[in-house]
Amino acid sequence: MPKDDYDFGERITRDLQARKVARKILGIEENADKQQLKKAYRKIALKLHPDHNPNDPDANKKFTLLKCAYQLLNEDKHCEMLLEEIKSWHAAPEDDKYKLDNPWGHFLWWREKFFG
Repeated sequence: MPKDDYDFGERITRDLQARKVARKILGIEENADKQQLKKAYRKIALKLHPDHNPNDPDANKKFTLLKCAYQLLNEDKHCEMLLEEIKSWHAAPEDDKYKLDNPWGHFLWWREKFFG
């Protein structure tokens, strides 16, 4: 790591945010093992698979985000789509249901938007 790596803290923060979001998507605790991770992924994959949701225009996106979350936690493989989704939290929702002055409010809005 270069001595003048000013973006290091920001990259760590983004990684931690992505992992937190991935755990929320999969509905698992921070200390979940590989078996619990796989079980949660399979359960939600059956529910969100686009073939099971032909009338949902966001079905492909939801399923892809689920796969990204699983790959991040299981294989430590980052997915740009998940990171881009986190960046999009700063968009204002259609109503004033959530307080967007903190990351948690953005996450709640995002989760309801994509996962009901």
